[in-house]
Amino acid sequence: MKAVLWDLDDTLLETLPGRMQALAHAHERCVGTRTDPVALWRSHRGGTLEDLGRRLLGEDYRRFAAIYREYYYREVRRADAYAGVEGVLRACLAAGVPMAVVTSKVSWGAIDELGRAGLLQYFAAVVGFDDTELHKPDPEPVFAALDRMLVDDAEGVLFVGDSPADIMAARNAGCRSVAAMWGTLDSELLLDVYPDHVAQRPGDILELLSSAAGAAR
Repeated sequence: MKAVLWDLDDTLLETLPGRMQALAHAHERCVGTRTDPVALWRSHRGGTLEDLGRRLLGEDYRRFAAIYREYYYREVRRADAYAGVEGVLRACLAAGVPMAVVTSKVSWGAIDELGRAGLLQYFAAVVGFDDTELHKPDPEPVFAALDRMLVDDAEGVLFVGDSPADIMAARNAGCRSVAAMWGTLDSELLLDVYPDHVAQRPGDILELLSSAAGAAR
């Protein structure tokens, strides 16, 4: 296996409670009504915060995103890694498999959260919303991560994520997609986009890597 790419939210870090607080706050401030933030985010299928703001407010979407981020990064102090994630990252690093994070969060916020969770050391690159013109499910963020890792071919690369946008970005880039079932908001939506592999727990990633290494011999 040439490399492993990871989504951040609901895949590496358990950030859902804080994100939903920020989403409810931004919706009430900008739209003027309360909402069920989980249902709203589930309907978004893993798109960017700006895209959601555009759905709600049209051309005033930047205000929605700014209010969300101001609240989130002020009120949410830390997000922890899912159980088993760090062990998988440590094993990948020991095996010489390079890794990167591809997220729809702004890069400085993603880097800060990974650092606080003690995971930043495992990644050769972090590609965030502000690093590319186009975003998942477009393949551009995937290609940006591979470029930073000096990986010249997406074949033999795994992309692990919890949303349909992650699976489609992997497919569009020519990577093998892995559905991270341990953190997804909606397993049916995730499976409906036909990921190449399904991982019920983080440790399943190591089994996929071992199977790939065996097949390559």
